[in-house]
Amino acid sequence: MLDIYTYENLSSQEALEKSLKNYHIDKYELIYNEYGKPFLKDRDLFFNISHTKNTIVIAISDKEVGIDLQVKSYRPRVIDKYFTPSEQTLVDNSLDKADTFTKIWVKKEAYVKMIGQGLSYGLKKVDTPLLNIKVSKKDDLYLAVCLKDS
Repeated sequence: MLDIYTYENLSSQEALEKSLKNYHIDKYELIYNEYGKPFLKDRDLFFNISHTKNTIVIAISDKEVGIDLQVKSYRPRVIDKYFTPSEQTLVDNSLDKADTFTKIWVKKEAYVKMIGQGLSYGLKKVDTPLLNIKVSKKDDLYLAVCLKDS
């Protein structure tokens, strides 16, 4: 099970509360892992949140989940620092470097958020061509969702 909710002009807390009402959850307690990833205490639901500009997305699943939302961009310094050689080659050979860069970036972010370690995991350890993570886009917004064991 995976549900994705999109909101505009809400705080993360307001968006989470609104999303959890779809599961008949009005009261909940958040707990955090050692890296700061929040979880619902005593619930069999997992969630993850991302936001950019005035848009927020929330993924809710029965499995560990990571989600990332980014505006299309191209940052060569980030490539050198955080992309694997195979990812660097993909960007170098791309006709639309910003598109390729952003697709790789949202996959990396979604993956490290799913495993619960965030950026402390090390983005260069994540080789996105080896991962089965789909990216969707609307206008200049890119979205990636990563489920555990997918």
